Amino acid sequence: MMHMQKHLVDWDTKLFNKNVFEVQNNDYFDRAELKDIDNSCYSDGAFMSFIKVSNLDLEKIHYLEELGFNYMESQYEVKKTLTAPYKVSPFSKHCTLQVLDYSDKRTIEYIERIVTTAFDTDRYYLDPKLDKKYSGLRYKNWFLNSLNDQNFSTYYYMSKKQDEIIGFLMVKHESNEIYLALGGISNDFKGFGFYASLLTDYLNYAFSQGFKNIYSSISSHNLEILNIYIYLGFSVVDEKIVMRKIYQ
Repeated sequence: MMHMQKHLVDWDTKLFNKNVFEVQNNDYFDRAELKDIDNSCYSDGAFMSFIKVSNLDLEKIHYLEELGFNYMESQYEVKKTLTAPYKVSPFSKHCTLQVLDYSDKRTIEYIERIVTTAFDTDRYYLDPKLDKKYSGLRYKNWFLNSLNDQNFSTYYYMSKKQDEIIGFLMVKHESNEIYLALGGISNDFKGFGFYASLLTDYLNYAFSQGFKNIYSSISSHNLEILNIYIYLGFSVVDEKIVMRKIYQ
């Protein structure tokens, strides 16, 4: 019986209009089985496959390299249990945190523009063998799909003075914790500390609503955001390495 399996990633397959697979059950490692999975990806017309492995599993990493997989990024899982609200950010008096009304097409379109232009540290954006446009389109699809999922909510940061949207935060409500899934700042407001303020205001709101367990996944290419989480008291609890192979 095969312990490892490949799974067709629907949204990436639609994005590239070519088959994209994720290799799963990554705690298990057998060279012959992994090679069979790799061959089956090729046989099934894969454009790309990717796998997430522990940063400590050097034997598997080196074997994946032998098979033609290359490093894309490290992913850090960060977590915190909130015990008290944070000190209010100086930006809070100039901005308001608002929940997105899904009937507000204008705001949705503005957040779409942020999503498609703000992420220049994404693994798809940085990969030399992929067109950079796919990074923004990938996140745009994720954001738009979340509008049809009741487990997701999106919040946005509005400038009181300029009546402009500064940034957004998309979150997923899970059984006993909240996943901070996606967030970004408009290019016009980057570099001033607004994301830390947005995040602080949201965490204070979540705490006021009784939510305490918060986690997120941060790319190693996005050290600025990782440092914000560390500053806010989050701890890195896991690290995975993402490796990919392009077949076409």
